[in-house]
Amino acid sequence: MLFLLLAMGASSVLAIVLKYLNTSYAYGVYFINYVTCAVLAFATLEEKTLWQGDPTPLWLGAVAGACYLGALAAQGYSIHKNGAILSSVFARLGVLVPIFLSIAVFRERPTLVQGLGVALAVVAAVVMNGLPRKGQGSPGAKAFYPLALFLALFLNGASDSMSKFFTQWGQRRDDGLFVFYIFLFAGLFTLVLLLKERRPITRRDLVFGALVGVPNFLSSRLLLAALTELPAFLVYPSYSVGVILIVSLLSFFLFRERLGRRQLAAVGMILAALVLLNL
Repeated sequence: MLFLLLAMGASSVLAIVLKYLNTSYAYGVYFINYVTCAVLAFATLEEKTLWQGDPTPLWLGAVAGACYLGALAAQGYSIHKNGAILSSVFARLGVLVPIFLSIAVFRERPTLVQGLGVALAVVAAVVMNGLPRKGQGSPGAKAFYPLALFLALFLNGASDSMSKFFTQWGQRRDDGLFVFYIFLFAGLFTLVLLLKERRPITRRDLVFGALVGVPNFLSSRLLLAALTELPAFLVYPSYSVGVILIVSLLSFFLFRERLGRRQLAAVGMILAALVLLNL
């Protein structure tokens, strides 16, 4: 249980740091983040080797690295546009993507309860799309950017799906190596963007990159550790709901970020959907 609670805290810190960063262009921060994660991943390898004879960690890590960069950029953009609470909710709702891939690619079938969770998630999305537009509703209401939320959902789900693919195609001895290659390639892809835009890495990028990288790496490793001690049906819904609640509380106390009644109703429906999807 301790690992699960720590994983929730690490993931919540990641969302809050992105909120405080509050910029739509932060590839310098993302690059330092991935360098930090790669260094930590390599340091935790039991065998300090980058090749075990199986190419799967290498090429699948490259694909996953691209998804990780896209997910982090999308979440940062959505937090900037929609706030930390809704963005974290939709990022956690990305669990819909691996469920769909499991059905389409691996021929797995959801239970009746999971089917109800999918239906509730769709209804929640409809409710969310009915939010007041800018200039309507209560004073100070923010504009709603559904595309940013969808990107956060899809890309976070795609990055989560890579682990499912690796469990099917990779070997358990290469788990740590796979994580290392994810962050290595994510960093290389980000470096290409930095060189293309000719943007120098600033001291601010170094500080925020390390602040993002540490919880980013720890949330992945701690969640894996939690899964070795607790059943998955307890870990996943608890982790998803826990992160949302922690981010909501921190956003209220740190940024005075509030949700309207319809938003609260949609968040409640999504929380219920997350629980059903993970049962």
